[in-house]
Amino acid sequence: MDDLLVSCERLCDVRYNSNVEEEAVAGFDAEAETLLDQLTATSTKKLQIISIAGMAGLGKTTLARKLFNDPLVEYMFDFRAWTCVSQVYVKKDLLLGILSSFNNDLTEEMYKMSDKQLGEKLYRFFKGRKYLVVLDDIWDSKAWNDISMYFPDDQTGSRVLFTSRDIDMSLHVHAARPAHVLRLRTQDESWDIFMKKVFRTGRCPRHLEEHGKVISRKCEGLPLAIVIATGLLKNNWSLDWWSYIAESLNSVILGDPSQYMGSVALSYNHLPPHLRPCFLYLAAFPEDYEIHVKKLIWLWIAQGIIHQTGSKILEDVAEDLLMDLIKRSLVMTPKIRADGRVKTCRVHDILHDFCLRKAKEENFLPNNYRYDKISSMLFSPSELGKVLLEGRSFCIDLYKALKVLDVASIPISSFPCEATQLINLRYLAIQAHEGSPQESISNLINLQMLIILSRKNILIPKSIWNMVNLRHLYIKSGENLIEDGCPSILTSLQTLSHVSPRTCQDIFSRTPNLRKLGFCGPLISSHGDLEFPNIVSLKRLQKLKLLNTIVFPEATRSCNPLMFPEKLKKLTLSNTGLDWEEMWTFAWLPNLEVLKLKFHACIGERWEAGDAEFQRLKVLSLQDLDIREWISSSDNFPRLQRLVVHRCLKLNAIPSDLGKILTLDVIEVSGCSISAHESALKIKKEQESDGNNFLKVHAKPEL
Repeated sequence: MDDLLVSCERLCDVRYNSNVEEEAVAGFDAEAETLLDQLTATSTKKLQIISIAGMAGLGKTTLARKLFNDPLVEYMFDFRAWTCVSQVYVKKDLLLGILSSFNNDLTEEMYKMSDKQLGEKLYRFFKGRKYLVVLDDIWDSKAWNDISMYFPDDQTGSRVLFTSRDIDMSLHVHAARPAHVLRLRTQDESWDIFMKKVFRTGRCPRHLEEHGKVISRKCEGLPLAIVIATGLLKNNWSLDWWSYIAESLNSVILGDPSQYMGSVALSYNHLPPHLRPCFLYLAAFPEDYEIHVKKLIWLWIAQGIIHQTGSKILEDVAEDLLMDLIKRSLVMTPKIRADGRVKTCRVHDILHDFCLRKAKEENFLPNNYRYDKISSMLFSPSELGKVLLEGRSFCIDLYKALKVLDVASIPISSFPCEATQLINLRYLAIQAHEGSPQESISNLINLQMLIILSRKNILIPKSIWNMVNLRHLYIKSGENLIEDGCPSILTSLQTLSHVSPRTCQDIFSRTPNLRKLGFCGPLISSHGDLEFPNIVSLKRLQKLKLLNTIVFPEATRSCNPLMFPEKLKKLTLSNTGLDWEEMWTFAWLPNLEVLKLKFHACIGERWEAGDAEFQRLKVLSLQDLDIREWISSSDNFPRLQRLVVHRCLKLNAIPSDLGKILTLDVIEVSGCSISAHESALKIKKEQESDGNNFLKVHAKPEL
């Protein structure tokens, strides 16, 4: 059978020109159907703009071409035109490009016309007709603004289709709907593309299939990478060659940057100057690495890449810049937080390689350190990590210029006193059995981020109050203490985590700009009330975590809602043992958007929400609770967007009325009973029968 397939392939190459390849459109069927409906819909006759967006190499042009040549499109439109805009465009060339779609022989007179004359000619040509124009590879809304007046809207059902790497392009050009953003292909879709590109018969000989699937998988769902890989294999049926490519695909592809550098360079060259270092910095992380957004933002700030913009704080500016890179399809988002914000990000291997090459070319971040055998341009040198791991001292003079020291992945015995002499440090992350820093920590006058992981509770010395540039004090576990005794004010401090409420009674007047606060310690009074230090003065506090560490024999009572700052958006409770009837307290928080109830946050088998109305709540998460019956209506959560129920083993059902919440996008149920799982799926079916096809339900019962 394999010999027959190979013979067929060779016969095809004799009969057909082997250089003529069918474009790979595997996995585009659903997208093509959706977009085809939008292009040919008769429900609106108004001129509409439709946009396809995504990173370089995803197949935007391929999909647009598939639509452009669809028989239904050919039938429904009087005229169709296609022109490539590209990064640097000339208005006259755009107009001539569109006109040439209708007239193959442009006259010399037309080439001599002014932009205005050409535009008027195009306008008259379109007037009263139904037309489709594809503007391929548009980079800037200015290109559309320059020619849009020549596209008449005569209520004929005309359409303009854009392809762009900028997801927000649809907003800038007032498109009919948000951009259709292409995704990476699945493994099955990638394999389908692979076989269509390599074999004219569309079938892979069995002796090559195992290696072929490895090659396909290594392309990570990017059609451009698949096309490059298949180019290496075309017409070569040697098992040894396929085995070699399967083992060394990345080095082979990345070893010949001419195959992809031009396409990626266009995206990079289009970046404004302030975004380029943000993008190049991604080379500091290894390939395929999921980068926590919080860490990335802190590192950007520590390296001085982020600059103040108006009244915005640096963290918000950095988040905006990251979102800009995402919208330009240069950064992917593998994990999204419950509130819809990006949790982790990563770049495709091809983009990562470009970053490395460009960083070296532009002499960006010249100190190319290596750490844990991982290319890491910005973190600690490997020899320093080894010294700390072995508990030896190191020469300070060798590392005085170091801005970032990240040894959070190396378990060391105690906080290294030498580290407090690296006075240029902006970012310090330590994992130590004894994690308490010395008084000399205040020597780090430039330090902005201090991250500590420790097996024991940590004591932060009072000298911390002298560190006026400190922005984030992030301790990842334990009930940790902060010494008082210094009147200084830390106006830059925004994050304070896992601190004991016993040592925070009088410090918040000196941390006026805290945005994130986490208490870990005794939070229940002897009378069974939830209590914690007065935080009302924290006018900018947005995120609060309460982790109680003492056991109370009965269900506890909540505190007065006036104890919470007015701007609080996100509240997480753990082990607080509240009676479910106390939930009304949090309904009174005027700006609460995210409420997470974790491990024994509330106890009891029944939650009847009554008339409590969580007016602005977008995310509700229930995790590791012993609730059995939940009675609630859509009126309790009028703006809920996401419901997460995780490991609530006794819960018998999700309230069916929640499906009627107009804003609800997702219900996630995992690790719960079969009945809870089935109730979630039932809600989805009920909503679909009522015409709501937008609600997504992810339900996986406890096994």
